[in-house]
This record gives sequence, structure tokens and C-alpha cells, in this order.
Amino acid sequence: MQPAALRPSHHEELLLQHLRAFLGIADPGAIEAVRSRLRWMHLAGGSTLMRQGEPGDTLYLLVSGRLRVFTEEDGQHQIVREIPRGEVVGEMSLITGGARSATVVAIRDSVLVSLAQEDFVRLQAQYPEVTLALTRQIIERLRAEGGRTVKERPVTLAVLPISAAVDAGAFARELARELAGRGRVSVLDAPLIERQLSAEGTPLSALDDEAGQRRIAALLDEIEGRHDYVLLVGDPTPTRWTQRCTRHADEILLLADVREPPVLHATERALLVDRPPYAESAEILVLLHPAEAGQARETMRWLARRPVSDHVHVRRGLAADLARLARIQSRSAVGLVLAGGGARGFAHLGVYRALQEHGIEVDYVAGTSIGAVMAALIATGQP
Repeated sequence: MQPAALRPSHHEELLLQHLRAFLGIADPGAIEAVRSRLRWMHLAGGSTLMRQGEPGDTLYLLVSGRLRVFTEEDGQHQIVREIPRGEVVGEMSLITGGARSATVVAIRDSVLVSLAQEDFVRLQAQYPEVTLALTRQIIERLRAEGGRTVKERPVTLAVLPISAAVDAGAFARELARELAGRGRVSVLDAPLIERQLSAEGTPLSALDDEAGQRRIAALLDEIEGRHDYVLLVGDPTPTRWTQRCTRHADEILLLADVREPPVLHATERALLVDRPPYAESAEILVLLHPAEAGQARETMRWLARRPVSDHVHVRRGLAADLARLARIQSRSAVGLVLAGGGARGFAHLGVYRALQEHGIEVDYVAGTSIGAVMAALIATGQP
């Protein structure tokens, strides 16, 4: 954990946006009073911000990046949730002075600000509305905690080819078109980054040194701050840029052609196998099938080779399959669960037809007993 030596203006702008949204107050004096007491810090991917059981007297606000929260019991780790940019962590210990209730690690390189307890006490005396706003937000977040999903919507996605026949750039552009209806999307690859930095006066020969890598990281943060989704297209090999994609991503999409052997790709062996435990970005295996494929095949052979968090089947050239992936990644997917009940299960067909007539796409389907039979028919695309 290091002080943020490089603090570009876009980080300051992001911080002000986050403070206004979290505190819910418009008084410039109060906002500035909070901002002036914050300390900047950088947390490398895989590093620990706080540990369960440690004394806590500091609140942290995530300006950019992503954190993951764990609880530990009897040597077992349980993922509680993920923290996206703009959210705070450690607020309860700030108020109570009690021990940390969970362990928090950085999934990817992250920039944060911290507020110490003594500064919080001074704010209480000078700006009571700040304390009231902070307390109100904490209460609202605690009320909603039980209904929250473990995984927050990812902002930055790495798109990595792990089969020779996969065009990751074309796939990313198609996915971007589907995500465009849900927010601002940017697709970045190594040549585009090089052209942008070259236009700013950074020589291409300097991109591989430490200063060049910091400039790339700052540029990616700046682009992320202006978009709802950023797709980082990796190279076909484990280059420095591909490594940057894996370190800067909230989630990683591994693109595989099912017609090729399911061996580990060089990028997986070099960049993904030995990542820090419990802190790595989720890996999603995207199995690409021919457009005419009527049924998913070879799934287990691919899954047996790699510890992915999830997998998705996509038929090449079918917009409906890309739209489903976009809904999954934007956390707007719809699941349908069908109950048992013998012959009454045939009513499920009418329910599904009604959903289709109302334009509601079903992305996940499950069931029990007769509901499982109907779910299987729906999943295989039977009329």
C-alpha cells in the first residue's frame, strides 16, 4: 500500500463526483472540508487493504479500481461482496472504533482515499450535516445489504483470445454494440493506446519502461472514468499489453473456439495460473460455436482445464447470443425458475410464451421435476 504519487486531474474529478453522490449534499464548503482531509493512496492488485479482526479507525473511498470483501472462519474464506468505484469500506469501524469485520483485498490496481477517525471527529464539530449524511448513507446501505448480489457490475472487461482462430477485436466490437444500449462503451487495444499516447507526445519507445507503464495506467483510468464499460482487447500472445489488460480488468472474458483443442493457452499459463489467491478478477469462459450449432458440445473438456468462475455459450454471428452475454455482464440478465407439480407443469409453457410476447428475454432457466423438463426444452431452444 503506497501513497499515490501520480494523481491526475481526472482522479480529482472522479473523487468529487463520488463524494457528491455518496454524501448527498451540495454545500461546496462541506464537500471541500471532506476532500481536504482525505489522503490519497494506491493499492496494487492482489494487495490487502484491511484484515478481519484488526483494529479499525479509517474509512476508505474507492476512486478507481475494484475491491473484494471476504470473511474468514475456521480457515475458510467466504466472498461477501465486491466494491466498485464510488463506494466506501470501513465506515463502521470509523464510527465505532471496533475491529474490522472482514478482509478486503484489491482485485486490480486501485486508487483510494482515506479518512482517519480524528479527521472525522473534526468534521463532526465543523459540519454536522456531513456526519448526518454519512450516517444516513450507512444505514441505507446496511438495509439493502441483504438483497445485494455478491458480484457488482463490472466496468472494465478484458477480452482475451485463448484459441488461434478467434478474432478478439471483432468480438469486442460486436459486444460493445450490444452494451451501448446500457451506457457509454469504449473498446481499446494496443495499437489504439499507442496512437493516443503518441499523439500526446509520449514516444512509443518509452511505453515499456516504468514511466510509460504509469502513463498507460493513468490513461486507462481516465478513459474508465468517462465510460460505463471499457473493453480491453488483449493480444494473441502474453505481451506487456495483455498483462496490463489482466491487471486492469474487473472481469476477464476468455474467448475459445470449441472446434480447437481445449489446451491451456500461452496467455493463461503466463498471466493467469499463478495470480494471487482470493483476489483475482473473475474469469468467464466464452465458448464460441458455429452459427448453425444446435446444441452446446465439448463444454466439460474446456472447463476441466481451467478454474473459471462461469461459462457462456455464444454462436458466432448470432446477435441474440451476444445480447445475452451483454445482459449477463451488465448484471441485467433474467432468470426463470419453474416449479414441479406433474401435469400442472404444462402451464409453464404458457408463462414462457407470455414472457416472449412481452419482449422479456430469459437468460437462465432452471426447474424441478416437471419444471426441469420444461426448463430443458426452453434451454435447447425448442419451439
